[in-house]
Amino acid sequence: MGKDKLKKWAENKEFEHVFEPPLLPIIREGQSFFMKGKWHADFFKNEQPIVLELGCGKGEYTVGLARRYPHLNFIGVDVKGHRFHKGAKEAHLEGLKNVAFLRTRIEFIEAFFGENEVSEIWLTFSDPQPLDHVGNRRITSSFYLNNKYRKFLKKDGVLHIKHDNDGVYDKALAELPAANCTILTHHRDIYGEYMLTQPEDVQDILNIRTFYEQMWLEKGRKVKYVKAVVH
Repeated sequence: MGKDKLKKWAENKEFEHVFEPPLLPIIREGQSFFMKGKWHADFFKNEQPIVLELGCGKGEYTVGLARRYPHLNFIGVDVKGHRFHKGAKEAHLEGLKNVAFLRTRIEFIEAFFGENEVSEIWLTFSDPQPLDHVGNRRITSSFYLNNKYRKFLKKDGVLHIKHDNDGVYDKALAELPAANCTILTHHRDIYGEYMLTQPEDVQDILNIRTFYEQMWLEKGRKVKYVKAVVH
């Protein structure tokens, strides 16, 4: 095990905005995280809308959005704490009070958030799971939307999917309308003409680039985007 990972794990434990709860009580006993339904009152200390970045990686979108929207609350979720350490440390050094990070597996995400607690979800460059035809491992799937996200996402909440994978994009366009969602906008290559048609604030948001996005762009991949309302 690398010393760098150990250092990041140790630092994460010192950050008040990082939560790394044990999963066994949730998996084996069906317990819920103590903050479920209480993020507004017990952590953020306000009633501002909560936005999740699921599979947040290094937390680029979590921190980038928090900088731009101080009147909103943001939580990055990933299974690897050493991965989101970068975003957690940036938020700490910048004194951002509207940011938290949660280490857990997305398949148990409904144990961490209460009914109507979340207003918006970002899914940025998650594992495309090309062999997952059922959708119970692909976190952009309608299976996750219907069986997990709807349990805590407000009615008419917003879902964003940003990805380089054609399959993820095409499946989203097919699955979301069938899951009672309205697609507001989508494009197969957002850094082409599409970007020029968007308002400046939307351009600013879409230009936040994750580590993985930058890697795929350098390899010549096109970045796709879908924004939908979940009814």
